[in-house]
Amino acid sequence: MKLLEVKNITVKFETDEGVFKAVDDVSFNVNKNEIVGLVGESGCGKSVTALSILRLIPLPSGRIEKGEILFNGKDLLKFDAEKMRKIRGKKISMIFQEPASALSPLHRIGQQMVETILLHKSKTNKEAWNIAENWLKRVGIPDAGERMFAYPYQLSGGMQQRVMIAMALMLEPDFVIADEPTTALDVTIQAQVFELIREMRKSHTAILLITHDMGVIWEMCDRVIVMYASRIVEEGSKSDIFSKPVHPYTIGLLKSIPKLSGNAGRLKAIPGYVPSPYNYPSGCYFRDRCPDAFDKCKNEKPEFVDLGQGHRAACFRVRKNE
Repeated sequence: MKLLEVKNITVKFETDEGVFKAVDDVSFNVNKNEIVGLVGESGCGKSVTALSILRLIPLPSGRIEKGEILFNGKDLLKFDAEKMRKIRGKKISMIFQEPASALSPLHRIGQQMVETILLHKSKTNKEAWNIAENWLKRVGIPDAGERMFAYPYQLSGGMQQRVMIAMALMLEPDFVIADEPTTALDVTIQAQVFELIREMRKSHTAILLITHDMGVIWEMCDRVIVMYASRIVEEGSKSDIFSKPVHPYTIGLLKSIPKLSGNAGRLKAIPGYVPSPYNYPSGCYFRDRCPDAFDKCKNEKPEFVDLGQGHRAACFRVRKNE
C-alpha cells in the first residue's frame, strides 16, 4: 500500500546567476514498511527532493513550481503551516545531512529532544526526558545522561549525527527521510544505526534512504531510485538495479564499485562532468557522458520505458519487454 506518492514535482531556485531547476518532473512512491534508496552524484537533486516532501525548500529563492506530494492520500502542498508542523516529526521525520546546522547551538541536547516529544505527545517532562535519554543510548552515545546537558558544539560531528538520528526516530513516525544518515559515523555505529532502522521498518515505518554508497543500498533497500542532473533515470527493485541495470548511468555507477577479486583492476569512472544546472543540454542530460548516445539523444527528452514489475528507465536504447 502506497504511503507516499510524489507526482511530477519540479523545484526551481532563483539566484544571482539565474534560475535553475534542482528537481525536474520527478515522480515516485514509497510503500508502507518499505525502504527505498535514492542514489546519485552530488548535486543531482536528492536532498532537494527530500526537503520538498517536508515543505522545507528555502524561501523566497526556492519554490515548488508544480506537482503533488500525497501522504496517506492527502496533498502536503495544500497544507497550511500549522498542519505541516503537526506532520513534521510526528508523521514524517528527517535525518539531516548536516546535523551541526540542524541542531540549535543555543539549547542543550536534552532541551531540544524533550521539546520535540512534548510538542507531539502527551508526556510529562520526566517521561519525555527518559524517552530522550533512552534513545541516545540506543544510537550508541556513551554517558547519555551527561550528554543530555551538553550543547551541540560540545559534541563531535559523529555524536551530533547520532543525536539527529535519535531525534528522527524517537517519535516512531510513519515515514523517515534519511539523508546520508551515517556519513560521520564509524563502521560499528553505522551497523547499530542500520539495525535500528530495520527494527523501525518491522513495526510500521517506511524509509527513504539517500546515499552515495551502493553497498548501503544493497544492504538496506527494497527498491532503488537513480537520479542524475535533477531527473530520475532508472527505478526498480534492488535485484533489478544490481543484476540487470539498463540505463548507462546506472551501469556506470555499478562499475565504479570496488571489487574484492584480485584481478579487478582499476575502477571504471564515468567520463566527463555533471552539467551545470544553469545550462543543462537539450534532450537527454546524460548524453555528453554516455557511450551509447546518438542523434536522437540530442534533440528529444527520453520518456520512461516500463520494463515490468516496477522496473523503468528513461533511455532511448531501452526496449520494452514483450
